[in-house]
Amino acid sequence: MSLKCAAEACPEAPVASLDEREVCRTHFLAGAYRHLEFISGQIQEPEFHTQQGEVASRFLEECMREATNIACAAEVLNNLERAQLLDILLWASELYARLRRGTRVRACIPILVRSEDADRPWEEKTETLQLSVHGFCFLCRHELHAGDVLTCVRLDNGHRLGGRVAWARAKDSGETEAGVEFVTDEDFWGMEASLAALVLPSKHR
Repeated sequence: MSLKCAAEACPEAPVASLDEREVCRTHFLAGAYRHLEFISGQIQEPEFHTQQGEVASRFLEECMREATNIACAAEVLNNLERAQLLDILLWASELYARLRRGTRVRACIPILVRSEDADRPWEEKTETLQLSVHGFCFLCRHELHAGDVLTCVRLDNGHRLGGRVAWARAKDSGETEAGVEFVTDEDFWGMEASLAALVLPSKHR
């Protein structure tokens, strides 16, 4: 390990590795928080898991490992540093779990989506764009908002399951792209049992 922290003009000795740089405790804490805030802000975006999920997972693994090493080292930590390390460990663990459970697969499965809003009920036939064990992404001609309650019916086998809109955004086409999280842990798509047998090839590549 280097004799000096890799942060510019920092004379402190390094105690951990972060982004392939050897840094002191102060710069580890600051860098870890900066990265965790970025991942936390992007993790709901549908492209994040496919484009940056692997890199983010590696960082979170490194972050948890290095934070644990610092906490177990012989050097005495002050109360603030101890609290920050615990906070980083818990936050990184939570984000890592969300990344692991949120692996996305591009697939087009015909579905019927039904709004459960008594004031403006509607239903629409559409297709999934991406799937995960815990939800899916799709395009819809109706207006949607985060928190809306929907029922999803698979048109290939008739199975149905309730879900809640996690995010929604308007497209230039006038449609709404939305991500739905299921309200139970049921393996609705059959991804855990046999992903290859039940997921159809995507037309959206």
